[in-house]
Amino acid sequence: MKNRLYLFLLFICVAVSASAQRAGFEISFKSTVAADLSKVYVQPLGNATASKVVPLRLKDNVYSAKVPVSVSGFYEVVMVINGGQWLTTVYSSKAKRVKLDIEFDGVALKETSSVDNRSMSELNSIVYASRRKLWMNEGLSNAALRSLFEGYMTACDSIIKVNNPSPRVAKYMRASAYANAKNFYSSIPGAQKRKQKDIPFTEADVLPSMSEVLDNECAALVPSAMQSVCAAVTADTKLDTRGMLDVLYGGYKCAAVRVCVADMLLNRFLARYNYAMDFNGGLKYLQAIVKDFDLSGSYVEEYLKRKSALVGADFPKEVVLVNPEGAVVDFSKFKGKYVYVDLWASWCGPCCREVPYLQALEKELEGGNVVFVSISTDADSDSWKAKLKELNMHGNQLHDRDGSLGKALNVGGIPFFVIYDKEGKLHTYGAQRPSTGEPLKQFLRGLK
Repeated sequence: MKNRLYLFLLFICVAVSASAQRAGFEISFKSTVAADLSKVYVQPLGNATASKVVPLRLKDNVYSAKVPVSVSGFYEVVMVINGGQWLTTVYSSKAKRVKLDIEFDGVALKETSSVDNRSMSELNSIVYASRRKLWMNEGLSNAALRSLFEGYMTACDSIIKVNNPSPRVAKYMRASAYANAKNFYSSIPGAQKRKQKDIPFTEADVLPSMSEVLDNECAALVPSAMQSVCAAVTADTKLDTRGMLDVLYGGYKCAAVRVCVADMLLNRFLARYNYAMDFNGGLKYLQAIVKDFDLSGSYVEEYLKRKSALVGADFPKEVVLVNPEGAVVDFSKFKGKYVYVDLWASWCGPCCREVPYLQALEKELEGGNVVFVSISTDADSDSWKAKLKELNMHGNQLHDRDGSLGKALNVGGIPFFVIYDKEGKLHTYGAQRPSTGEPLKQFLRGLK
């Protein structure tokens, strides 16, 4: 395992170097149907650091941009056509310049300038067509459903046999087909309005074993494929995180797959652990896992940040709050009074429904021992400011631009409320909502 980890880390080092380079990306577009193409984006797949989506600009009928070189050779192309998103994956071994000709036929995006891209486009068309049949034809027979379900892998294998794409692309295609097939199967009840138990065939009746298709570095580039592996690993609810990692490492040999799924498992642990119950015990447990499975120490660092969720903890220092004018506001300015904090967002319906109750509560307790602070977790400040105006929100309105407060407090959903004491230390984690009414009012009045 140590040797495999070394090789994977070596790959990561090469990846960092390669992804620092940028390729000239050019896309020509045509459509056989009426199509309003408004935006084009490209995302390199498989780079060591999270690859940002790069917007392409239109000039002389060509969409172009400088895009970080994909160390895997795979890129995700996203096009906004007629208001909807359309995606396709392309492959290019060229590092300095990538030229593509993408066609839209109303069913899927197609890029046929190479055997590799033509093969992936053909599979992409089958996936889209199969989804349309599932969702637009209610009452399909069991035989028809099974035929569509079987079609993902059989069509993929047929395309690979006829076109003979490169081995890497073939692996990627099979992983993509497998993940899409699983998605198709899980969608049958909703699309066809029937219960899962009424489907006379199972995934295992049709699909090969998961590890047979997904235990390779190209499969690790397909997020839905890795989510499927994670779902299988976490299926036994009796297992703890270490047990799940044992299942993962016992069933998969590919370092890239292990790293991807282990990351999901560790983030799952970080999100679900009850830090207030036994912070030090959880820390020791995580440290042992990181050591035994040769995982990144960043998970321990993230765990330690959650100490802010413990009663008595100081307001997290790494959180930067700004007011509507863009000025940074130090949370310590509220010391001397209890602070009732509302974490919310403009897009959150339940959050917005609490606002009138919060405003009424603030007015009734005005001049008392409690100050009220609303902190938005919106990614977009314009949306936050627009909602402030729409709801006539006043008082202490602050914006957590990168969502670091919710992360530090291990908040799983909003609206979420906490109370800090006069010294700026966490007093109540998961406080009552303003809509609770009299019980919350009496609680706040009782704070001394």
